[in-house]
Amino acid sequence: MLASLDEIRRIGKALLKEVLLRRKGVFLGFNTNIDAVIYLESEHKLLNELFSKCPENIGSIPEYISSVEDLIVGILSSIYSGKAMELIIVSDDVERFIEKSVINPDYRVGGPPGIVGNVLARLGLNVIVHVPSRSSRQIKTLDKRIKVIEGSKIVNIKEREGDKDLIHWIFEYKRGFSIKCPGFIITAPRENRFIATYDDLNTKLYIEKDYLDSVDIIGDHVSHALISGHHLLTPRVNYKKAIETSVKFMRGLKDCNVMIHTEAAYAQNRKIRSAILQRVFSNAHSIGLNEIELALLVELFDKDLAISLRQEISSDYLMDALELIAEKTGVERIQFHTYGLYIEAVRKSGVYKRPDRNSLMAAAYFATIKATYGDISLLDVERGPSPETKFLNKYKKVVKDLSGASREELLFDAILAPVVENPRSTVGLGDIISAIGFLCRREPWA
Repeated sequence: MLASLDEIRRIGKALLKEVLLRRKGVFLGFNTNIDAVIYLESEHKLLNELFSKCPENIGSIPEYISSVEDLIVGILSSIYSGKAMELIIVSDDVERFIEKSVINPDYRVGGPPGIVGNVLARLGLNVIVHVPSRSSRQIKTLDKRIKVIEGSKIVNIKEREGDKDLIHWIFEYKRGFSIKCPGFIITAPRENRFIATYDDLNTKLYIEKDYLDSVDIIGDHVSHALISGHHLLTPRVNYKKAIETSVKFMRGLKDCNVMIHTEAAYAQNRKIRSAILQRVFSNAHSIGLNEIELALLVELFDKDLAISLRQEISSDYLMDALELIAEKTGVERIQFHTYGLYIEAVRKSGVYKRPDRNSLMAAAYFATIKATYGDISLLDVERGPSPETKFLNKYKKVVKDLSGASREELLFDAILAPVVENPRSTVGLGDIISAIGFLCRREPWA
């Protein structure tokens, strides 16, 4: 049975009070940063600077951004597909070019820990966040109720002298946005964004020593943890050591009976993607991903299935892909989201026992609030989403096929998720979907 918007609203509000606000506390790490949001349709100087050098064809997506040409290819690839992408800037010249060319960036909190941490703190939860740089600009983006670790104590967040800004450039575009290049025109099939990251701490998966030394203290004060940031690693750093450090921290939280969710995110490098899958996902209870991230992970084992996924989001391809990732990681739960469709797959012999459709509906409700207002507050939750909200009928068959389905060790459920036709912002939308789906889940033992 397909859920109505009224049912999704009712479930979302109920689980906020009955489950989310009753959580002991939430830890979020590791990649808090500053997002500089650039709305491409209004940045005429930047567009002129960039696309006066437009290539004759898009070409393949680079592994890093080492030139302005790489930046152009990344932006065009994202616009052409309508898919969110993120690449690391490894050139000071590219960073200076963006700073010089952008007229009016909108600075706000960035990274899943910051974005979700702000929302949870605003809703009234006890929240501890890993904030690698506490510059003045960064602190202004964070809710004052957020807690951090200093020494071996949990304290209110405050500015730290000498810390510098960690800026991620978010190039946002709306559906129908077009770029004219020599010989071709690219038009965005849907709203989304391309991210160019210039950040010398989070690209090393830097974790402050105070946090590493205080894992037991953190574990005593939270029941759930949301972990992200591994996708920002590059072969230019000792990524294996960085991953093992994070895994040791995660295992410490698990020893304190903390439930752990981690976000897949867009990891372009194949070796790093493989290391994340083998080491990070296998030490989490739950993972969250979208259709691009799922295809990238599947590609490590089955290139034909990855190609099929990119061409069509069908019931069989999704079940095959989710089963493959569950098998390779041993993870207890996978939450998949794409534009208009959410799926949960859980291991029947694992800690979760069965899917929880209501948690998917709560995720859908909070996502419509985020898309409508650009952020989430208790007032926004009460007001509800934009009237310009619709369901995509093209996924009805997938929902019908996966609702209550089983495959070997996995049990599935799925919903049609309402989409806001003219969202205020798409940045952080996937993070909210995954976080709310994980945190609003009624555990079988509760």
